[in-house]
Amino acid sequence: MTIRAVAFSRCECGKERGYDDERTAAKALGRAQAKRDRVGERKGNRRGLYRENRFYECEYGMYHLTSLSRAEYAGAAA
Repeated sequence: MTIRAVAFSRCECGKERGYDDERTAAKALGRAQAKRDRVGERKGNRRGLYRENRFYECEYGMYHLTSLSRAEYAGAAA
């Protein structure tokens, strides 16, 4: 079994991982969540683990993963 990485590129906004479309970002989100869940299972608890919850589109048209909820992101962006 081989794990295929999701293609990403550096975004002009300064974030390292940018995804070209929503489909790719959704795939990356699913893989990131699965990875975090596996790490939590190995540790015995998920306390303190960073977990991506959603993706958003930046002003440069690329998509990024974030652990912030929509409300938290709107407050941070304001």
